[in-house]
Amino acid sequence: MADDLFTPTIAPAAYEPKRPPWRPQSLLFPAVFGGPTAVAVLALVNAARLGLPRRAGLAVAGAGLAALVARTGITLAVFSGSADRPVRLIGALAGALVWLVVSATQKGRFRAYQLRGGDPASLWLPGIAAVLLLGGAEALLIALLAAAA
Repeated sequence: MADDLFTPTIAPAAYEPKRPPWRPQSLLFPAVFGGPTAVAVLALVNAARLGLPRRAGLAVAGAGLAALVARTGITLAVFSGSADRPVRLIGALAGALVWLVVSATQKGRFRAYQLRGGDPASLWLPGIAAVLLLGGAEALLIALLAAAA
């Protein structure tokens, strides 16, 4: 008689990701070049691909929103007509801070994905699109707020 005790009840395909996730380490580049909005959106997509719990996505979204508000506030506080203001540096630092939250929430699950033999997806096209679209929208928002102030 066969013993069903050692038969898996969940097939491996049931928990395999539909689309491969990106490396959390690779999200640092859109964070630096695109700012907090770009990395937050990419990280939320990656969290869904990794099947992370809702609270991990909320942590990333909260960090992205807080970094965007902080970046906007600091940029407007130091805004002057001079061309040597550190606006780009502030955006890069805000994006890097969001990336720290992303790395903390996604590194473990991505490591488990890699240990099961999964290959990560390429971030080139989505990363460039996020930097151009979301980073550009963020810069436009700050420029409009600076013009209104």
